[in-house]
Amino acid sequence: MLEDVLAILDTTPGKLRREITAMPPRALQSRPAPHRWSVQEILAHLDDVEALGMRARVEAIIRQDRPELPLFDQERRAVELRYDLKDPFRSLEHFARQRRANVKWLRTLRPADLRRPGLHPTVGEITAGEIIHAWALHDLGHLRQILEIERSALWPRIGNLKALYKLS
Repeated sequence: MLEDVLAILDTTPGKLRREITAMPPRALQSRPAPHRWSVQEILAHLDDVEALGMRARVEAIIRQDRPELPLFDQERRAVELRYDLKDPFRSLEHFARQRRANVKWLRTLRPADLRRPGLHPTVGEITAGEIIHAWALHDLGHLRQILEIERSALWPRIGNLKALYKLS
């Protein structure tokens, strides 16, 4: 099962690249709703969370006995780090470099490493393996979010066919 998760993690940068390559700059910057991130912000978030939110937590669990893991306040970081001003292609390239290194590192972990626990301040005990699975789930959630933004851009142009489709 870990190989399936690592395959998701390994292929996410390419999937993101394929989706955003044809998008015009305005589409990358547009928020689908006031409280929702733009593609540009999603890419900045993925780049930001790759090290601090994901790898750092797995490393802490592997290196320490039952460490208390820090919260990652993504909304605060989005404002403080100005995700809305980040170049989406630079964010993606930096994310892709980090991800290659992280997947390579994850492949070195042993089954015993994956069972090691840490303490999350909100949900309690979690294992390194659970974080790795959540990492892939997180990727897929943001890929879906980007696809929904693309779908929303097409929605006004389909006329009466709207009766046959739903937006999430």
